[in-house]
Amino acid sequence: MTDGHCFISYSNSDGLDFATKLSDELEGGHPFTSVWFDKRDLKPGDNWDDQISSAIRGCKCLVFVLTEDSTSEGSVCKDEWTWALKYKKPVIPIRLHTKAELPFRLGSRQFIDFVSNFEDGISKLRKYFTYLDSPQGILEELKYRLTDAQRDLRRARSDDQPRIRAELDELTEQIKRQEEIVRNPKAAEGKTEKNIQSGLERERQPEKPVARKTSTRFINPQPAIAPIYFQNRFIETNQIAEFLENDTQRLMTIVGRAGVGKSALVCRLLKALERGELPDDLGEMKADGIVYLSETGSHRVNFANVFADLSKLLPPSEETAERLEGIYKNPQTSTGDKMRALLDAFPSGRVILLLDNFETLIDPESLSLRDSELSDALNALLGGQHHAVKAVITTRIAPRDLAMGEPGRQHHLSLDEGLESPYAENVLREMDADGRVGLKTAPDALLNKAREKTRGYPRALEALYAILSVDRYTTLEELLELSLPDEVVQKLVGEAFNRLDLSAQKVMQALAVYNRPVSPAAIDYLLQPHLPSIDSALVLNRLVNMHFARREAGRYYLHPADKEYAFSIIPEKDLTTKDTKVTKENQEEDEGLLTIQRELDSLRSSRLNAFTQHDLLNRAADYFAQARKPRAEWKKLDDLSAQLAEFELRCEAGDYDTAGWIMGEIGFDYMFFWGHYRSMIDMYEKLLGKIKDIRLRGKSTGDLGSAYRNTGQIFKAIQYYNQALEIAQEAKNRAGEGAWLSNLGVTYGDLGNARKAIEFQELALVIFREIGDRKGEAANLTGLANRYSQLGDGRKAFERYEQALLIDREIGDRSGESIDLENIGHLLLSLEDYQKAKENYQQAIQIADEISFPETSSWARWGLAKSYLFQNELVNARATIEAALQYDVPQYNHNATALHGIIALRQGERATAQEAFTKSIAQADEILAKTPDYYSALDAKGLSICGLLICDLRLKKDDLRSDAVETFRKARKIAPHAGVVKSVLRLFDELVKCDEEGVLKGVREVIEGNPLVE
Repeated sequence: MTDGHCFISYSNSDGLDFATKLSDELEGGHPFTSVWFDKRDLKPGDNWDDQISSAIRGCKCLVFVLTEDSTSEGSVCKDEWTWALKYKKPVIPIRLHTKAELPFRLGSRQFIDFVSNFEDGISKLRKYFTYLDSPQGILEELKYRLTDAQRDLRRARSDDQPRIRAELDELTEQIKRQEEIVRNPKAAEGKTEKNIQSGLERERQPEKPVARKTSTRFINPQPAIAPIYFQNRFIETNQIAEFLENDTQRLMTIVGRAGVGKSALVCRLLKALERGELPDDLGEMKADGIVYLSETGSHRVNFANVFADLSKLLPPSEETAERLEGIYKNPQTSTGDKMRALLDAFPSGRVILLLDNFETLIDPESLSLRDSELSDALNALLGGQHHAVKAVITTRIAPRDLAMGEPGRQHHLSLDEGLESPYAENVLREMDADGRVGLKTAPDALLNKAREKTRGYPRALEALYAILSVDRYTTLEELLELSLPDEVVQKLVGEAFNRLDLSAQKVMQALAVYNRPVSPAAIDYLLQPHLPSIDSALVLNRLVNMHFARREAGRYYLHPADKEYAFSIIPEKDLTTKDTKVTKENQEEDEGLLTIQRELDSLRSSRLNAFTQHDLLNRAADYFAQARKPRAEWKKLDDLSAQLAEFELRCEAGDYDTAGWIMGEIGFDYMFFWGHYRSMIDMYEKLLGKIKDIRLRGKSTGDLGSAYRNTGQIFKAIQYYNQALEIAQEAKNRAGEGAWLSNLGVTYGDLGNARKAIEFQELALVIFREIGDRKGEAANLTGLANRYSQLGDGRKAFERYEQALLIDREIGDRSGESIDLENIGHLLLSLEDYQKAKENYQQAIQIADEISFPETSSWARWGLAKSYLFQNELVNARATIEAALQYDVPQYNHNATALHGIIALRQGERATAQEAFTKSIAQADEILAKTPDYYSALDAKGLSICGLLICDLRLKKDDLRSDAVETFRKARKIAPHAGVVKSVLRLFDELVKCDEEGVLKGVREVIEGNPLVE
């Protein structure tokens, strides 16, 4: 017998010795059967009745020992097997005394005879346990329940008959389905497999292209649909409406315990707004757009979804879309600035952002947001200039750190109280529209007592209805005699769950394991090892109708309270028993991470399918591993939804090596390229210190460093590159060692430490040549050339650029070729060979544009614009730099924007120049806040301050000039190199051409690294 224990119900007066022997035999013999036996399992000090009822709720079956006392009037055994019937548990009568007769309500069942021969009886009982799990056993139990219901219908009061008839209809359908399984189990299993494969194929299909609409006003499905029986909440609804009308407020946080109706309250109002009106006759109100995000739905609450979905509300404009996409992908632009740029696109109107079930994002101890990126975005929404976006949060826990920012622009609504009378009573009556469970016609006093016991919490009221819907043996009066604690929602949700049949319970638990909306195919896949012929679509629709599950666009999920309960009663398992094993010999193979993949594939194929949290989480992850879209369709983050879901489930199951492998596939090549650096950091940090395989651990650590580097956090990047280097050296992974030495070299180059950078890159070059890594060799030659160019050693730089270009052309590395051509252009520009410089830039741009390589597309245009500027071709320079600005590449934004200002100033457009210089300073300051030694940001800031001095003489000239001087001093202290100084001076000299007042006198000497002479 699987999935649960056997509860032994017996009379203490005449069945104790037998029950003791039976318990010992079942647990001591073969096969092992878990038993709950009161003499051994009751815990002293706890309420015995609660322990017994809990044991019956969690049992697989109840064995009722028929003795004269256990079948007599008033026996406590009747309470036990009656509870088993309520919870739809099989009741197995075993007769110990000849005179003991089956109780009337169990009369349809066959007993196992233990009167004459214990050994024979125990053998039959063991066989029956096995039979219970078979298709025939399941069918027999359904027929027992059908016979019970038919018998009860004949004797039922007219008020109770509708409930029994509904169960009869449901049982008839289940029996029909089970009979088909029994007749042809292979066909039934084949149908289940076909449903799974069809579902997986649908998951893998690329999204169908949708013609661009002029306006899309409502993004994503609502996370909750307010039921037609929604009652009251007039005051709270009015408060939300007032918040939406108040232009001074931007964020409303609705806080309340689970099941109080927060989501339904907000979604009801927003649904009315979709029609241009407020509910409850509060008048008209226009919403220009609504975005629905929920931690329990398909569209999770994170900055990536906030940015992407709000962008969908903007008018169709390729220019706007490209500009915002470029800003989002720019790692040197802070999350706050990205959010502000997006909000600036909503200057008027009313746009609403719902962030539902927010509590999962809040640390319960510090009460701060776990997601720093989302925190920055919401603080940006609260601060700054006017915009049209308002956010509404529903949560069980208020985010304290968010509440402290701009309190005047926030509204806090507590929703801890349930519905008052008569609204709670009305909800109960409205749910029972056909009067089937007796609530519609129940006395007012009884419904009032129900309101008091449930505290009027809507989810608790729904759970009451659900219990009565699935348990014809229970009356409302009996339910109200239960001890209901403060956590009344959780208590009633548990009671409702335990009254479901076994298949419905398992479907609920499967939904809890996935913890996101999924298709019936996903449920079938997860439960197939336990229910080979399952067709969950039938069960899911039944659960929706009984308010157990929710449906969203063909996918199903649970209310958080139901999810927590259903998952909590799945047995746990030691998560350390299935670590990935990789031998020393494996680690030394040149195949590297491919070896790990084979190990992990083998592990997955051999994974057990026990009904435990650990194995279910891993099998759920296996589903998403098969549901991936084709690689050719990976264009945006939504296309990686299967991998992201699999990553979360692997981490929850403790399978961090497989999670690391997932990041190895999508992290650097996709998320990094698309600009999701903060998401990468959050995911990689979950893996820190938890990956067992040494090579995979090194790659994850190093990629985390790269994500930090591209957010401007250079020192953190160095920290993780060093850790990755140590891991690679420990594993004797020469390729990894070369990669992280090279990355350290590039990073120290960002800090102006050219000598140290060269040391690292020379070491990396030796390794790449030793292992025959031509691509790594070429990239490292380019890095070395950049360092020599910094130092002003043009000859060494040119030699290495030429060597790198030759290799990249030989191996067909187009991106490497474009980088080489761009860098040769920079070197020729420093030598004032403008024509050849332009030719190299143009070749680099052509290749970069062909292969969609934005970094070189931007940086080569920046160099080309300088070539035109130095030759006084200002029109060409302006057009080229404005084309470069469209790419918004992180490391270069401050430089490109500063050059834009210089060119505009040379053209006499001081207003445009002033705007560009101001923006460049802001971009530089953003990087410098994270990495004060980022010398290129200091130089760009210094040039931009000088530009502002020329643009507007009304500014505080002395203060600005001092700022410029101090900024350049800091830059020269970090990077005094001849190549760097020469490049900055060339641009400074272009500014001097516009300095009619001589405000920049003496600054040139500081750029050169000399003391200021007044």
